[in-house]
Amino acid sequence: MEAKESKLLDIFTEGKKYFIPKYQRPYSWTKDNAEQLIEDIFNSFSANEKEYFIGSLICIKNDDGIFEVVDGQQRLTTISLILAQLHNLIDDVNIKNDLMKRIFPYDVYDGEHEEPRLKVRSNELLLYTNYILKGDTKYYPENPTVVESAFLENFVVIEEFLKDKDQIALKKIAQFILKNVLVVFVQTENFASSFRLFNVLNSRGLPLTTADLLKNRLFESAETVGANVETVEHQWAKFEALLGIDKIDKFLTIHAISEKKDRDRVLVKILDAFSDNLANKYQGNPINLLNSLLKSAENYQKIKENDFFDHQTRLNILTLLELKSDEWIPAVLAFRNRLVNDKNLTEQDFDKFISVFLKVYIQSCFRKEIKSQREMMIYTALVSINNDVDFPEVIEKIIAHANDDEFKKNLDEPFYEPKSLQVALVKATLLRIDREMQDSSVIKSYSGNITIEHVLPQRPTHDYWFSRFNQADHQHWVHLLGNLTLLGGTKNAESQNFDFERKKQIYMKSDTRVSFDITKDICNVDDWDMDNLMKRHNDLKNKLVNMWCVC
Repeated sequence: MEAKESKLLDIFTEGKKYFIPKYQRPYSWTKDNAEQLIEDIFNSFSANEKEYFIGSLICIKNDDGIFEVVDGQQRLTTISLILAQLHNLIDDVNIKNDLMKRIFPYDVYDGEHEEPRLKVRSNELLLYTNYILKGDTKYYPENPTVVESAFLENFVVIEEFLKDKDQIALKKIAQFILKNVLVVFVQTENFASSFRLFNVLNSRGLPLTTADLLKNRLFESAETVGANVETVEHQWAKFEALLGIDKIDKFLTIHAISEKKDRDRVLVKILDAFSDNLANKYQGNPINLLNSLLKSAENYQKIKENDFFDHQTRLNILTLLELKSDEWIPAVLAFRNRLVNDKNLTEQDFDKFISVFLKVYIQSCFRKEIKSQREMMIYTALVSINNDVDFPEVIEKIIAHANDDEFKKNLDEPFYEPKSLQVALVKATLLRIDREMQDSSVIKSYSGNITIEHVLPQRPTHDYWFSRFNQADHQHWVHLLGNLTLLGGTKNAESQNFDFERKKQIYMKSDTRVSFDITKDICNVDDWDMDNLMKRHNDLKNKLVNMWCVC
């Protein structure tokens, strides 16, 4: 191994080319990161500092003389974006040519470009090569991926920072970057050590994600067992594109939980779980593991996007999604994954599973159980699904956690609490009732700000309310189901503590349109007194009993 201090002039020079290896994370610097780098360099330049150090660049020198970037990709890529923008902004032809030669070498005899000095991942190579380095606008993507957006946004941030500088300043900045900005260039000629270096870097606290480390492990295993590395790269790219890079770690955690076969809620380290699977279940073949992950990721996206045919199943999944918690997803994902391979299971079985699962899970939410209590039913489902228990028994085991009588009792308890999960439960419940009031051929969707409205105000100030509710009645009824409804936009803030007639006018605001049928019904009531509140409460309670009682 060799380490030396090097100017960027010696990094972006003839005889040196770089590529981002397949196991590396994608380019992920934010606009703030890019702006901070160019600003720090400019401040150092403005202060006439002799040197500005930007960290280390750790590379493996391969047999063909091309350097594999193990650490420093984010900085190296961003520096190339800075040099590309300087090339665009500087008028001097000689300097423009020199800058281009450093980021995109070309043959002076035939005038053709070679490969870029830095070869980024194949997914972004066309954008980087043609749009960023060549300036060919045909290659600007219509729907950029997350990584492409990072390239484009950072390129613009750098342009915005530099474009108001005059030509003399731009030329001096370019000179400063090449001659005064330094890195510690670490080089080894052992290709296999790239994986060890990658893990060593992680152990020293660099922010590598589970996805980074798993990808490293897959490519390392491919080298060991002789699997096709190009296939691994292709499958991983599909995996990234399907989920989005920023959501992979979350999915990996949910997938690992979805494979649980016991009730132990202490999950081993995610990477260790996948490593054990790779070694034991897939005999070290990363392609087989990736194929399995892809199928699971497709099912995960199907759940998140609520892409199901059965109307009632879509309603049930939508209710679960609106609870704003992912703790239920592993059990549903486990069933979808088993459905792929178990010929004895059908889509109708899944529909029934979701119906029963939602009822029992939502009952636990109404009972205001803590997370560990709610998870008892989830893990019961997971264990039975993953141990190939027959479908009727899976349903029986889930139903064993239901308690219809307690659920009915809880419906007469204060429903609203200003806690995030409880607010989500109230909204999801009221939205579900509202959707049940629609034609069964459609599922109503909502956008914008949705708030929970207390018809009888939480802090009444108007005589209207004092004449109808004494203090004890107010305290008992204000947070119960029957007193709650939904409003859109700013109507909740506008309605505040007015009397009922004024509230109804606000509910009906915007050309007498009300977004929610559940609120329209309130507008048809003449007076919000104890009788009407109790009647509505019992009506809504009966709807929930019919929807979510198991027996």
